[in-house]
Amino acid sequence: MRLLQALAYSTFFALAYSWVLVWVLERREKKYGQGALSFSDAFLAGSVTLVLVYLSNIFVFIIWPRSAASFNVLLVTALAGFCLYKESTYKLQQKRIAHRWRAEVRLLNIYISKDPANAAYFGRLSDLHCKLGEKDRALEAARMAEKLEPTERNRWRIKQLNED
Repeated sequence: MRLLQALAYSTFFALAYSWVLVWVLERREKKYGQGALSFSDAFLAGSVTLVLVYLSNIFVFIIWPRSAASFNVLLVTALAGFCLYKESTYKLQQKRIAHRWRAEVRLLNIYISKDPANAAYFGRLSDLHCKLGEKDRALEAARMAEKLEPTERNRWRIKQLNED
């Protein structure tokens, strides 16, 4: 009976542990939009973690049954450290990307001052302001692009910004 409880606990702990690991890795795309994690990469990371945590839990339950709880605390602490590390790297990458977008906005404003009749500049400026979360400026740039070049793409951009 004790062995079955240990196996059940090891199974559920390993499943939860690998699920959290894959969730942290997928968070890069879902929250920060920094590129997708392919299914094969997520599956590989999750399955390797599942097997290693499951086998190490069983090994610890058999060899050192009194220290099994402290081993699991160690594993959870390592996972929490990994989560904090990945979250901080995702935030740092997001800041770098936003810095590049702001630099491109400044450059586009210089180009627009030299060529104010270029609708492509205003379209790109609208896209960048939308990515930076500045909806009012994005809408203003999209309206200017539509005024200079009344195409369906520019009308669609304005419609999409108004809906958001």
